[in-house]
Amino acid sequence: MKRIIISSLFCLPLTASLYSQPNNKGFAHPLQVEPVAVYSKIRGTVSYWDKNFNEVKEINKNINVEGEYKFSESFSVISSIGRNEYSQTDSSKEITWDRWNAGLKYGKVFENGSSQFLIGGGLRLYDKKRNGEFRERENPDFYLIRPNFGLGYKSGIFQIMSEFRFQTETNRHGRESSLEEFKRYYQVGIAPSFAIADSVRIFTELEYREPIDKVADKNLRYFNFYPGISMNTENFGSFNFSVLLGVLPKADNAMDRGIRFSYFYFFDTSQ
Repeated sequence: MKRIIISSLFCLPLTASLYSQPNNKGFAHPLQVEPVAVYSKIRGTVSYWDKNFNEVKEINKNINVEGEYKFSESFSVISSIGRNEYSQTDSSKEITWDRWNAGLKYGKVFENGSSQFLIGGGLRLYDKKRNGEFRERENPDFYLIRPNFGLGYKSGIFQIMSEFRFQTETNRHGRESSLEEFKRYYQVGIAPSFAIADSVRIFTELEYREPIDKVADKNLRYFNFYPGISMNTENFGSFNFSVLLGVLPKADNAMDRGIRFSYFYFFDTSQ
């Protein structure tokens, strides 16, 4: 796992340096919240979180590569793949591939003098989680359907992007049987950011998730704060760092802490 992470961090900047990165005059890409703006990009991410509650400690490590291609001014396609390592007290370590997924996005920017408004949305479909065990959050034997919608605003050094998401599990028949129960949730994300220099941006992101069945699926609930920083280079992409701080009490499924390192390379971000 460590060798994969180190190799990916070195290979991504080398691959990106073969191209000349254009200046990003559109909306800055959030570090945590799913953006409704469209881009042509490669993103590599390494993340970690842990949780210790009622003498049960959970540790989750993930490495992920995401690609997005903007085939018109307002539409893009997106997909990602990753590797995940999860461990829990008194259980064996689980190393699995992330769910393969593909999606279609729409994002339209409207000019208003020196300001910009953004409206967008999309649909993302996720495969089963191959060779994964059922850990109470999501059933690896089901597919996932995730539509989302969001708004954005940009003026001067300030930007904000929001996302409203709904997710449901499903099977190949698209309906629950008498012996199955799909987990469903809705999620709201807000990503304000401030440019403190031409190449440095500070993010103060929030995400809140609430399950539809608040009793059976309570482990899906969370409310997290993600302060972070983005540092852009002229020709070598963007390097980013953020931390996870749980807002909810421990009894309400709060994570203890988390960190995320990410690298972006934008091939075309003109809006």
